[in-house]
Amino acid sequence: MSSEASIEVWLDEMSSLVPRFVAEFEARHGYPPGEHYVARSTGRSSRDALAAILCDRSARNLIEFYSYVACVSLPDVGPGFFIQEAEEVVSGLRGAQPTCVSGPPDTPIVVFGSDGGGALFAIDRRTGAVIRLAGGSLLGAAYEVGKSELQVVARGFLEFLRSLRDGLE
Repeated sequence: MSSEASIEVWLDEMSSLVPRFVAEFEARHGYPPGEHYVARSTGRSSRDALAAILCDRSARNLIEFYSYVACVSLPDVGPGFFIQEAEEVVSGLRGAQPTCVSGPPDTPIVVFGSDGGGALFAIDRRTGAVIRLAGGSLLGAAYEVGKSELQVVARGFLEFLRSLRDGLE
């Protein structure tokens, strides 16, 4: 199955899982849920701007993702998951977010989301793995982390999306 088809299937599944998760949340947890949604993309201009800057093979699925999805908010799934809009990812690549993880060797990254508590989600531009950065320090474009502050959460972006879906099920 192509990444495009996988993302379309994921979006359809999430569109049915999110309302069910929200409807059952308070009964299960005893407090109301945060705002959960998967917003569909309404245009390709932001996706195209991202594609023009980010031509790595490792980020192909992230770029394709923005053809269908504008952003994601899942504050009560795991530690919380927020996928930024493509414009924010472009802004991050232009200096608003770290663009590498320092340490021998420096690792180029693209930040695409957060957990709402200070940790960032990024794609390792060398391997395509999705990493979670927490507790490091930002020095210019570099995010300095110790070994415990960088966690590989998925081997690739599609695997990361599947884990979000699994978190709702």
